Amino acid sequence: MCMISDAEGRVLVQERLPKPSNSWSGLTFPGGHVELGETVVASVIREVQEETGLTVSNLQNCGYIQWYNPIKQSQYFVFLFKTSTFSGELTGSVEGSVKWMTLDEMLAGELAPNMPQYLAVFQSENIPQAYGISGQGLNLVDNSGNLNNGENNAL
Repeated sequence: MCMISDAEGRVLVQERLPKPSNSWSGLTFPGGHVELGETVVASVIREVQEETGLTVSNLQNCGYIQWYNPIKQSQYFVFLFKTSTFSGELTGSVEGSVKWMTLDEMLAGELAPNMPQYLAVFQSENIPQAYGISGQGLNLVDNSGNLNNGENNAL
């Protein structure tokens, strides 16, 4: 997932549409899956281009989200990047429409599930990770490894 900011301090927000295979929807940032043989950074660049029409560079790693699924006994990681370096013409995709918003405008909208915790990881050097169990919510993890439910980190 990538948070792209422009010269006016706005962020590029995607209004993700629900899919039959995945109901996760709402205001979020562009992102997706790593394809076989692809690096994480290359996947971010490709996914942003596919979903927004923009080509990004100078990616800064912000942290990651770790999900555990007790039914499948598997883990899923979401790597978070940000940049203000991009080129191209903005276009939406089948994933959803895209538009520039301030963070306050984004927060006032219909956020995708757990986006406040994702934003805390994007924005705080003291929160490198969030950890969640599928269906049970997402907790922030500070630099000391302590879990926090995120209520004290409101944006």
